[in-house]
Amino acid sequence: MRAKFVPADGLWRWFLKGAGYRAIMMPWRSIYVLSEHMHVQELRHHELIHIEQIERDGAAKFSVLYLWYFVRHGYRRTPYEQEAYWRQSARDEVSRT
Repeated sequence: MRAKFVPADGLWRWFLKGAGYRAIMMPWRSIYVLSEHMHVQELRHHELIHIEQIERDGAAKFSVLYLWYFVRHGYRRTPYEQEAYWRQSARDEVSRT
């Protein structure tokens, strides 16, 4: 799983701030992160789950389905986000015990 965390600047920073997001993962395995959140482990883990989803489903299928679910259901209700938040939460629970 190769992923690159990139500080969001310029257009990426403008987009993330405007949308209220801390990061966005792109199908080419670059994860653009607001610099103030660059070292937040929970965020990094969440975005790496999206990389796993791309590897599992393929970049084209992931991209089309993610956009479809996003338009149809909204950000938090897309199956990809639900899986990522669930897995992130499960991981956080294990690390607390």
